[in-house]
Amino acid sequence: MSPRAVEAGGEGVPAGYSPRRLQASDLPWLLGLMGVACGLRVLYFSGYGLGDDVIFRGQINSIVRNHWVLGDNGAYRFSWWFPAALSCRIFGLTEIGIVLPSLVYSTLGIGLLYAFGKVLWGRVGGVVAALLLTFAPLDLAWSTMIANDIVFSFFSGLTILCVLGALAQEDATRRRRLWIVAAVSLWLSYHAKVSGVLLFPAVAFICWSKRQRLGREFRAFCIFVALLFAGSALVSYVFFADPLWPLHSEVKFQGLVGEPAIQHKIGVDILWVYFRWLFQRDSLGDFLYSIYPHALVALVVLSPLLGLKSSLDVFWWFLFVFVGMEFNLQRAGGFWIAGFRNIRHGHAWLYPLILLLTGYLVSLRARAPRVFRVTVALLLAVSAWQSVSTASKTQESFADRRNAVQFLSTLPPKPVYSDFQIHMSMAIFDLEEPRWPLKQLHSMSSDVRRMELAAVKTGYLVTGGGREPYYGCIDCIPRAAEVSPDHWQLLKEFPGPATPTPWRFEPIRVWEAKEVSDGHPSDAPPTPVP
Repeated sequence: MSPRAVEAGGEGVPAGYSPRRLQASDLPWLLGLMGVACGLRVLYFSGYGLGDDVIFRGQINSIVRNHWVLGDNGAYRFSWWFPAALSCRIFGLTEIGIVLPSLVYSTLGIGLLYAFGKVLWGRVGGVVAALLLTFAPLDLAWSTMIANDIVFSFFSGLTILCVLGALAQEDATRRRRLWIVAAVSLWLSYHAKVSGVLLFPAVAFICWSKRQRLGREFRAFCIFVALLFAGSALVSYVFFADPLWPLHSEVKFQGLVGEPAIQHKIGVDILWVYFRWLFQRDSLGDFLYSIYPHALVALVVLSPLLGLKSSLDVFWWFLFVFVGMEFNLQRAGGFWIAGFRNIRHGHAWLYPLILLLTGYLVSLRARAPRVFRVTVALLLAVSAWQSVSTASKTQESFADRRNAVQFLSTLPPKPVYSDFQIHMSMAIFDLEEPRWPLKQLHSMSSDVRRMELAAVKTGYLVTGGGREPYYGCIDCIPRAAEVSPDHWQLLKEFPGPATPTPWRFEPIRVWEAKEVSDGHPSDAPPTPVP
C-alpha cells in the first residue's frame, strides 16, 4: 500500500488534523453503539476454554489467592492482570471474573474508534468505524475469551489518538495533557504486550511528518516516556536482574532459547500465516477479519481513479505493527526461528485496518453516496455473518465443557476420567484434587482407551462434545463408541451438534462406572442424578 495513496485530505475528508472533539450530541451515538456491541458480545459469550487459559488462570489465581505475581512472562503485563485480578476479587475466580476485562476493553474500543473516526472524518467516520469494529469477527469472538491482545489494541489506539489530538490542539495546556496521556498509554500498551515497542517508530514518523506542530509541550511526552520506561526497567532489574526482562521472558517462555529453539524453525507457512488470516478462511472456514482487507485493497487500487484517500498517520501505525510482528524472527543454532503465532495476536492491527478502511469509505461517500451506503451495508452484513460463524464455534464447544463440569459438581466426588481439556475446565469450577481425582486418559488411540476404561472400578467419565476448536487436541477426546454399556451407566447427555463437525462430532455425555462385585459389574443403581 503506497503511503501517498493514503495521505490525508481530499474532498469530503478533512485535510490535516481537524479539531473535532466529542460533544454532548455524540453521547447517544457513543453509548448506543457501545451498548449494541456489548450486547452482541454477551449474546455470543464463549468463556473459559482456550489452550492458554490455564496459564492465565494460574497467574490470576496466584495473585488473588496467594498474593504474589508469578515470575513468568505474564509478570510485566499488569495492564491485563491488574483489572483481571480486580474482577476476580469482585466476582470470584470464575469465568465471568476472568473474562470480564476482555469484554470491557472490547466495548471501550468501540467508543475509542468512534472518537478516532470523528476526529479524522466527522461523525460519519466515527459511526462507520465503530460499526465495523462492532461486527469484526476477531473482536466479537475473542471479546468474551481471555485475550490480553485486546488490551494492547486499546492502549495502542489511545496512544495514537492522543498523539494526533496533541498535534491538532491549539491550546497549550490541553496539548500538554494529551501528550502526557499519550505517554502513559504507550507505557500501558507495552505492559499489555511487549509488542508495544512497535508503536515507537509509528509515533516517530507521525511526529516527524508534523514536526512544525510539535511545540514545547512535546517535551512532556518525551519526559514521561523516559521516566515510565526507565521505571519499568528498574523494577525488572530489581526483581529479575534484567532491565529487559519483558522481552527476554517472552523469548524464554516461547521456547526460543536453548535446545527447544530448534523446534521453532520458520517455514513458508509461518511467514504467511498472518497474510492467510487476513485474506483467506481460517482452519474452521471463517474470515477472521471479514472482508475488510479485501475491501481495503480494492479501494486502494481504485483510489487514483476515484480520488479516494485515507489517513497516512493510521497507515504508519498499521505498517509498523504488522511488519514488526511479521518479521519478529531470531537467529539461533544456524536457523531462523519464530515464536508460536496465535490467531488472537492479529488483533494488534485490527484497529488501524478498520480506520484505514473507514477513511476510504468516507471519501467514497463524497464521490458516490449510494455506492458508499451499499458498500457499508455489504461489509456489515458479511461481517455479521462471519462473526456469528466464528463466535458460535467456541461458544458451543466451551458450553459443552461447562455443562459437563457443572453437572459433575452436583454429584458426589469421585475420580473423573477424560482428556486433559475437561480437567482444565474443572479447575475453573474448583473441582480439583484431592476431592476430585483427575484421571487423564493418556492415549490418542481408541483401542487403548477402551482398555483403560474397561479397567476402571469407580468414577465418572466424560465423552464427546467440543473442546478448543483451533488448537485443541480433538483426537484426545474419548468417544461414546468406546464405552461398554456393561461397565458404564449413562448419567447425562447434553444437546449435541445438529450437523457433526471435526471439532464437535457428538454430544457430550457424562457416565458413571458400575460398581464391581465378584469381578462383574453389579446391578446397583447409579448415583442419583439431581
